[in-house]
Amino acid sequence: MSVERPNILFIMADQLAAPALSCYGNPTVQSPHLDRLAQQGVTFVNNYCNCPICAPSRASMYSGRLAARLQNFDNGTLFPADIPTFLHHLRHAGYEVLSSGKQHFVGPDQLHGYERRLTTDIYPSAFKWTKNWSAPIPSNIGMVSWLKKAGPVPWTKQLDYDEEVHFHALEQLRAYGEQKRQRKFARPFFLCVSYTHPHDPPLITEEWWNLYEGIEIDMPRQAPDPSAPIPASDRWLIEYLGLDRITLTEDDVRRSRRGYYAMTSYLDARVGELLKTLERHDLAEDTIVLFTADHGDMVGEHGLWFKRSYYEWSARVPLIISWPGHYPEGRRVTQATSLVDLYPTILDMVGLEKQPWESLDGQSLFALIQGDDSQWKDLAQNLGQDGGAEVSGRTAIVDFTSAGAIHPWRAVRQGRYKYVAVHTEEPLLFDLEADPGEWHNLAGQAELSAVEAKLAARAHDGWDPVAIEAREIVAQQERLFIQGAMGKGIPTHWDYQPFFDATQQYTR
Repeated sequence: MSVERPNILFIMADQLAAPALSCYGNPTVQSPHLDRLAQQGVTFVNNYCNCPICAPSRASMYSGRLAARLQNFDNGTLFPADIPTFLHHLRHAGYEVLSSGKQHFVGPDQLHGYERRLTTDIYPSAFKWTKNWSAPIPSNIGMVSWLKKAGPVPWTKQLDYDEEVHFHALEQLRAYGEQKRQRKFARPFFLCVSYTHPHDPPLITEEWWNLYEGIEIDMPRQAPDPSAPIPASDRWLIEYLGLDRITLTEDDVRRSRRGYYAMTSYLDARVGELLKTLERHDLAEDTIVLFTADHGDMVGEHGLWFKRSYYEWSARVPLIISWPGHYPEGRRVTQATSLVDLYPTILDMVGLEKQPWESLDGQSLFALIQGDDSQWKDLAQNLGQDGGAEVSGRTAIVDFTSAGAIHPWRAVRQGRYKYVAVHTEEPLLFDLEADPGEWHNLAGQAELSAVEAKLAARAHDGWDPVAIEAREIVAQQERLFIQGAMGKGIPTHWDYQPFFDATQQYTR
């Protein structure tokens, strides 16, 4: 018995860089289940988050709008309830729309179209993590200090959370399987399973740590010219993280990368169990599987750690979409894409249309999934002899206005080039084919002037960093004031409280 519309199993990782997966070319990481998913589906090789930090990235993805347009600045910014999401479309179409795991919604609306969440969140839902650009750059050296402790541990709070997320997700899939066997499968489902791994700190149990015993851990690539000045935006992040006040040894770096890889393998195993459960309960033929992450992790590349950067390890995230028998298997798409594209893509995958009044920043990937890139070729605005097809096709936009920067920046990926506009500073231009490590800034070179001009125009289309910065500074003070009031008297909490009716469980 097949459902009229396909189910969707939406699996999301937290802080998983695309370059940290074997199906994206990493020779060290062991991620066999994601390898298998990629072999059975369509892998988007150059897919980006739209903001390399949790809450704005997720708000952008769900709303189909860029973070700068949403004015979603940091992990303490409200995601307004009056912004439609693709979840609302699925609800209108009759889907059962459920979540197990992290969403990082900030504000009193903890659903944004979900009808039920099977778990609470792992991070605060109020304005607690608002940053303050009016104050000196704070020290977050505590985050980096964990790198000196990287290694095996008996257990972690993140494991507590992800094991709960995983348990409820498997339980829900088994329930769907039983409904199908009983022919009570009245509604198609959209189930989001959102884990917190491999988010820092790089601590994991011995089972996963030992998976990399005897394996040579690759180290971050070294700068070709260590004496060359680093971009201002890198300096801001180094100061914010306290990397200029702590010395990480080669052993610290190696153990931290090993911990990150081991956490990734733990996540991969959870994905494998979800896929196995789909197959065991005869749900696979009716279910699209979509895997992605909210942002990446620098894992020591460029001397940086965690997210908050425009470099590939921070901004480029996996995107794999699989539905064997319906979508091509083993296809790899190299066009630049981003998470903001998922809103129109999911609508197309299930045969829905956006409303006439909706204005989305994303472009549907459905034709690319099916192997047709003609529509995307039509988007090209070639530069003729000065640029040609090397800067044609779809762009991916990455915005950042949070802690780790003291002014807004925006990155644009198109073709082989990545351009970064940094407010108050000189721009950056990288040729990712010739310089995948992003070491050589080509901005200002005469032979690339047309390329730079085109990408600069794209970066500033709808992006006014002066206005954004002014609004952000005021918004930070507003949120900090409200957050202070919420702690007075009887504290106000927006955190999601999952409900279970025990009278309907098991045999009653």
